[in-house]
Amino acid sequence: MVVPPLRPVFSIDKEGEGKCMHRQKLVIRCQMRRWSTSLPMPSTYFELVMRSFGGAPGIETVLREGTGVTSEVPGAEITLGQQLVQVRNANRLFAPGWGLKLGRRFEPSTHGPVGFAAVSAPTLGDGLAVVERFGHVRSPYFQFGSSRDARRFALRVEERVSLAVDERIPLIECVMLSLQKLVEPVLGEPMSAAEFHFAWAPPPYADRYRECFHGPVRFHARHTEVAMPSQWLALKCPMADPVTYNDSMRTLEALERRLDGDAHVAARVEQLIAASRGSGPSLAEAAARLHLSCRTLIRRLRGARTTYHELLDTQQRDRAETLLANPDFDIAEIGPAGL
Repeated sequence: MVVPPLRPVFSIDKEGEGKCMHRQKLVIRCQMRRWSTSLPMPSTYFELVMRSFGGAPGIETVLREGTGVTSEVPGAEITLGQQLVQVRNANRLFAPGWGLKLGRRFEPSTHGPVGFAAVSAPTLGDGLAVVERFGHVRSPYFQFGSSRDARRFALRVEERVSLAVDERIPLIECVMLSLQKLVEPVLGEPMSAAEFHFAWAPPPYADRYRECFHGPVRFHARHTEVAMPSQWLALKCPMADPVTYNDSMRTLEALERRLDGDAHVAARVEQLIAASRGSGPSLAEAAARLHLSCRTLIRRLRGARTTYHELLDTQQRDRAETLLANPDFDIAEIGPAGL
């Protein structure tokens, strides 16, 4: 399948605050995601968008425009780049908030072996551990982190790929609604004692969040996360099944090993550079973030036919070209951006 080229996209310093018209508040984050957009993912989410919104021929054409994904290959694998093109196409067609409508249709089975392992795990805590460890296998644009104390457990959504605001919000809305769908069958009731935190300003349709999410919703949060009482983690899953759980875990471990290839190491380095400001992390810093030695990182990048400095130079060149093409910035402002 053909992955269409992606143009640079800018976001602002506070995620989701809308388009900032004051250039002194703008933080340039050029997102030339050459390696990142090659990451594989299932076509499940792509096709669910088509089934949910693509009933009319004209709408289906626009949703597929530029993706290279046809209807003749159901169940096939696509790339993250193709999925992000479809998200941007949907933004052209539908009013903001379409991610909430889509996310409400997600069931645990939508997420394949991640969902099967989570619902068949012994306890809710075991199921959420599956999501935290393997969520990126199905959706490579994010990963999960967690924190826990005696009273509270929080599952935090972290971007693995630098997303534009209009990509981030609908995708993360779907993720958060998926978590709710996973927890509530174990709880046996709505998650009214949980909290849903979003690291962006209230959108114009914020009232719909309070309709979709069954616990208190807070915007302008430090992290996007769902927080719940720690005691929930010990709850037994009603569909616990050791055979299904173990089979699904083996499948996920195999998929995770595939994502450890050299090309995906290059994608991770590209993500680290894109997420940084200024001159980017050093080779040693990047290696430490990936839990590799410098020598191993150099070897893995060589296996992908690239180098750390080539990735860094490409990112900085793209940033400079984008800045120079933007009439709101002058040459004097490019230096402080680390170029």
